[in-house]
Amino acid sequence: MKIILVDDNEEFRINIQYFLEKKLGHEVIASFPDGITFFDAIDDLSPNIVLMDISMPILDGYAITKRINWEYSHYHVIAVTMYKDIAYLQKLIEVGFKGCVYKSDVYSELPKAIEAVIDGKYFWPNGIELSTNL
Repeated sequence: MKIILVDDNEEFRINIQYFLEKKLGHEVIASFPDGITFFDAIDDLSPNIVLMDISMPILDGYAITKRINWEYSHYHVIAVTMYKDIAYLQKLIEVGFKGCVYKSDVYSELPKAIEAVIDGKYFWPNGIELSTNL
């Protein structure tokens, strides 16, 4: 599985890359601290999965994912966030996320999320709220 990481937390990117490659056997083909550098390189990449932080400076994960789904609809994007209060199911679906994993549960839930999304399904964390207050 070819995976791209987009997250402004460098330590998280390093740790999750180790987990994905050494523990799960996937290949992290690129890692970016923000959406701008991601889009500068996107034409040269061909991932199966993009793991996208929701809360980042300049462009948040919602804006980036909306653009990905407009220009690269074959990419499968999974939100990875520590902010449960801004991860609303309706908004995630509207912009095109295929799933969401909270960083507090990333090591137990990410393998299941990747498998579900690659199989053409969605993956949402237990207890995620459906809210129209966006």
